[in-house]
Amino acid sequence: MRKKLVNWPAIWLLLNNSKAGWDVKLLAAFAVVYAIWPLDLLPDLAPVLGWLDDIGVVSAVFAYLAYRGNRYAKELPAAKPET
Repeated sequence: MRKKLVNWPAIWLLLNNSKAGWDVKLLAAFAVVYAIWPLDLLPDLAPVLGWLDDIGVVSAVFAYLAYRGNRYAKELPAAKPET
């Protein structure tokens, strides 16, 4: 079986865990706000260049969330089979 690159359930659990670090939640919120906020480092008036900074910021945060989600999944206790 192939290893998943992104463990979506683990990322969801990580973001909803009250004991998870504030940095993960803050970065996820920052990426969403930055993508929809009209003020950017490069204005969206330039058709391609204006979108590249949005893509770069969201991609960097997504890569960090995938890394932390995979690390968090390894720390979760294995589910016990029901008997």
